[in-house]
Amino acid sequence: MSTRYVLLFAVVMSFCVVYFFSLSDTTTYYTRYWKAEIPLLNDKIDPNVVVSGDSKWPSTTMTEMEERNNYVRGYCVNTSITIEAHAFNFSQVQEKYYNDEQAGISYCKVPKAGSSMWTQIFLTFQAYHRPAKNMTVQQNIIQRIFNKTRGRLHGSRPFYSKTPPSANNTNVNVITVRNPYSRLFSAYVDKILLLDKIHVSRRISQMYGKSPALCGFNVTFQEFLDYVYSRAANGSKINRHWSPIYLLCRPCDVTYDVVSKIETLSNDMNYILNLSQVSNAAKEILQATLRSHTNSYGILNAYILQWKKHREKCPYLKDYMIKIWQALQFQGEVSTDLPLPMNEFDTILKNDPDINDVTGVLHRYVTQHQQTSKRRKIQRRKALVDAYKNISNSTIAKIQELFKLDFLLFQYDFSPPS
Repeated sequence: MSTRYVLLFAVVMSFCVVYFFSLSDTTTYYTRYWKAEIPLLNDKIDPNVVVSGDSKWPSTTMTEMEERNNYVRGYCVNTSITIEAHAFNFSQVQEKYYNDEQAGISYCKVPKAGSSMWTQIFLTFQAYHRPAKNMTVQQNIIQRIFNKTRGRLHGSRPFYSKTPPSANNTNVNVITVRNPYSRLFSAYVDKILLLDKIHVSRRISQMYGKSPALCGFNVTFQEFLDYVYSRAANGSKINRHWSPIYLLCRPCDVTYDVVSKIETLSNDMNYILNLSQVSNAAKEILQATLRSHTNSYGILNAYILQWKKHREKCPYLKDYMIKIWQALQFQGEVSTDLPLPMNEFDTILKNDPDINDVTGVLHRYVTQHQQTSKRRKIQRRKALVDAYKNISNSTIAKIQELFKLDFLLFQYDFSPPS
């Protein structure tokens, strides 16, 4: 290649780097503590260990995982990133980590990126650390773990830490990431459309001079996104469910051995379990449980418990059932062509309905009309695309600014879903 073409290539690459890192104006520094050199292959993972192909469960390969890890580390040691001014800082979020020395796994907890499943896995690790009378008893313990409601699940703290893994930590450090666009929409559906974060919904409604609705507050996705950015930009605390992952997990300060993605989590999880120090029997049972068990009953029960907790803002359960049905359709759990069967609830939607009865009827109906994995994926994608269709360009630009390092570090497309 001639010198002229080499110089031209260098200029083009320099322009690309400058372009990506000038997507937003910035005001303060994104403080990091950098090591002079970060090894491309972390010595905590033996490259000679086969982590795929020795199990009946499909697994991400070591080569694929190395490519992700090296990409993140490559960006982190890039001079352009280390001197980059950034408008958001770690003091705006609360960090949470899980650590299990016996299992040999440490994990940064990222809400709306498989954190419930990760909590179930760490609870399962704990169960296997304690001797059980027999395998049946142990399996029953695991089933109870996977049937916990989300409130009880996330209240478990035997492996919880506020501080990231230290530099001399010998565990396999794991982070699970997700496309910022889908993560934000998931947070909106789960926390704002429903009643979970009703104090946030109230605050947003008041910002726009809206009156309360028949059930909670009618906050649009546009209003939610603008609220998320405005709170972050003025230096306020950012709720963990919609905080950028780079603030929650410090991927340039902590050397993560595994960068798993929600989009490939099933295969990634098999890779991670094969690296863990739990028994092969525990791995097999956990892999089988993860593949076959969906805690839909626990999720539905949690949704309806939210209504009981915030009943004064949504007096009639039937109004909230409409919201739940809409959320299930956004999530692809039930077809958009399937109407909410109100007649199924006629006898139980009384003045003081029994939460478990309502959950049971709803769960049975959803299970009977469960969609295929392919259909679920198509419907979820359509809901995501539709959600961003009417979002203003200025709001998209703000989201790109706030989540810029998530897009860059984890190789997600800056363009909104289309």
